[in-house]
Amino acid sequence: MKIKNFLRKLKNRKENLSASTRVPAFGGVKNLPDKPLSKNSLMSEGEDFIIPLASQYDHSFRIKLYRFLTDNIPALNSAIWTWTRLSCAPSSFKLKGSDDQALLEQGSRIVSALDRRIYQHSFYKFGGIESLLSQFFYSLFTDGAVCGELVLEPYRKRIGKFHFIDPSTIKFKSNGIDLELYQEVEGELIRLNKDSTYYYGLDPDSQDPRGKSILSSIPFVSRIEQTLLSDMQKSMHNAGYHRLHVKLKPPERISAESNEAYTKRANQYFEDTLQMMKKLSVEDNPVTWNDVQVDYIGPQGSYAATTSWYINHKALIEEICTGVHLDPFILGYSYGAPYSWAQIKYELILRNVISIQASAKRFMEWIHNLELALNGINLEYEHLFDNRKAFGLLEQRQAEKLALENIILKKNSGLITEEEAKRELKMTDDK
Repeated sequence: MKIKNFLRKLKNRKENLSASTRVPAFGGVKNLPDKPLSKNSLMSEGEDFIIPLASQYDHSFRIKLYRFLTDNIPALNSAIWTWTRLSCAPSSFKLKGSDDQALLEQGSRIVSALDRRIYQHSFYKFGGIESLLSQFFYSLFTDGAVCGELVLEPYRKRIGKFHFIDPSTIKFKSNGIDLELYQEVEGELIRLNKDSTYYYGLDPDSQDPRGKSILSSIPFVSRIEQTLLSDMQKSMHNAGYHRLHVKLKPPERISAESNEAYTKRANQYFEDTLQMMKKLSVEDNPVTWNDVQVDYIGPQGSYAATTSWYINHKALIEEICTGVHLDPFILGYSYGAPYSWAQIKYELILRNVISIQASAKRFMEWIHNLELALNGINLEYEHLFDNRKAFGLLEQRQAEKLALENIILKKNSGLITEEEAKRELKMTDDK
């Protein structure tokens, strides 16, 4: 009996000790809800569809405005083009999950076949994955979102195509736990299949899951810039074409000449000089008496006026470049920046590109892993973007050499083990 009581006390002591040393969950696990209890005060509900109160204009209108600006303002067109092409870096893939060479080759054939047929327009012969990624990034940067639907082939054994959906037609409806996607076409609402539909918004926030275009801060500045260009065109047109002021002294009156005869002779002399000036070709020179004076009419200090226009327009262009997260030299506006400065800026751009590519990487992996599963291939697809630079290779190789020599030196000095040296080497290769 005493032994049983002792064992019971020992068991209780262990349970109390383990309970006291356990890290408690915040609020307790049992208190965690299975659905959010909070409400977003910046959201209103109209007809069960969420409407961000911060949006002053209709979302569809804003997207159409961004597309119009992209198509008609060269700086913005260049910005979207540059971001899209930088993000569409050469890409590759690798399959993980098995060392069976035959299985890996079969998976590669399935993935390559999907890449050739996945783009929605069949007349783009072998446009494939490159066209898909290009449209993906173009829509992401211009509209602020990418939306599309994955469709199987009729016999449902493999993926057919990915069909893009206009993000301006998408509406969100809350079911109390998550958001459901609807497409509005000609006043009709179509509920989209959440399993086959893909939606990704650029920089969404708590009050608006639809995402933001990189042009969202541009329209106001672009309007000023275009107005300045129009005014500059008018001003420079007048300054560019020199105007001549021809001053003609009336002839002296002959004695005993009547008023009518003098007026007729003076008018005729004026008309003859006027016709002579009109008939002058570019290479001709006027020949007159010394009673004709030719003066130039135009803005004084025309060079200073031109420089002022240039400085004002340059400032607006820089504002636009800042709004689209690029630098002027990236869009071809060169102000004589040194190579090192441009290289640093380009490094920053590549960092942004890599972060943007993360969404496309997950998108591609979702599609291809689904294709492998439909074909019964037990492999995992990983999409890779090649963002290696063409410049700075010498400096990069020298840095790699120094890092390798440093690892070997630490290994030979006994500061690290062979396994630690291998890990450091792998980390260097990953960088």
